[in-house]
Amino acid sequence: MLVSITHKAVFAAVIGLTGANAASAQGLLPDGAKWEKVSSAGRAFGEGVVAANDGSLYLVDLTAALPDNPGGTIYRYDPKSGQTTKVLEPSGMANGLHVDRNGDLLICQSGKQAIARLNLTTGKLTTVADGYGGKKLVAPNDLTTDDHGRIYFSDARFNQPEEPQLPNAIYRLDPDGRLSELGTDLLRPNGIEVSPDGKRLYVADSIADRFKPNPKGPARDRFGVARGGIAVYDLAPDGNISNGRLFYRSEFAMPDGMAMDTDGNLYVALHDNPNRAIVALDPNGKVIQEFPLPDVGLTTQLGFGRGDDAHSLYLTTGIPWGLWRITTLRTGFYR
Repeated sequence: MLVSITHKAVFAAVIGLTGANAASAQGLLPDGAKWEKVSSAGRAFGEGVVAANDGSLYLVDLTAALPDNPGGTIYRYDPKSGQTTKVLEPSGMANGLHVDRNGDLLICQSGKQAIARLNLTTGKLTTVADGYGGKKLVAPNDLTTDDHGRIYFSDARFNQPEEPQLPNAIYRLDPDGRLSELGTDLLRPNGIEVSPDGKRLYVADSIADRFKPNPKGPARDRFGVARGGIAVYDLAPDGNISNGRLFYRSEFAMPDGMAMDTDGNLYVALHDNPNRAIVALDPNGKVIQEFPLPDVGLTTQLGFGRGDDAHSLYLTTGIPWGLWRITTLRTGFYR
């Protein structure tokens, strides 16, 4: 099932949304739930929010547009103390983050054109992939894993100055280090998630004329997305994908980061200045809730807490940077 959403529809729904209606009709938010800003530590563009095994949150600051750019920052937010501390700076212009089954922090280093692993106990940082077929990756954007420890990531040019050696693509990195290109059918792949049952791979598709084109391709979007969409693929036990189809389309904003709950619902942050939205989609692609919005900031990435905080949904924003939290009636999914 394909659901399309328009600028007018989203804002009409958000304006008409009440806590009582949301809780009783959708079952995602308790009465009166609203976004609370819990950190303003960053400077420009928040991304990559994900919870570690101890319940702390990791997130990034993309600062490429600033004259005193430190090369990006990774922060740690402690929900218990409310404190935000720097973990890594420069971060290689870290973007998407993911905590794997070993408790390590996987990092898309868009500036270094690599995927890295940070051991959160020892602080050791290692590169696990930086090229395919003897050519440099473009700018890894977001990543996730499956039950077998395989890493799936999107790699695409947005406004990176380096001339690409590879097309915008989706990749799989196996535990033995083998890297496989899974597809180049999305014009600009972005957020990425594996369903809780491991049978689906969701990939966001973000398109805007202001982004630099990739001369290596793809030449066009397979699904005819003009602004934003999400593709879903069948994910085989061996990690290969097939049967790609459009799961969701937006005509006014681009999906960026995504998160999942234990029921298999997909939570999506969309933005395209000044437009922004947050939607929850069921496994059939139906919009089951259009969330209220924070006071300011482009809505960039979503991630649930863990442990006692598993019902909290966190949101990063850009311009201004912010970390926000809202209480839900669902439980976030982590492998």
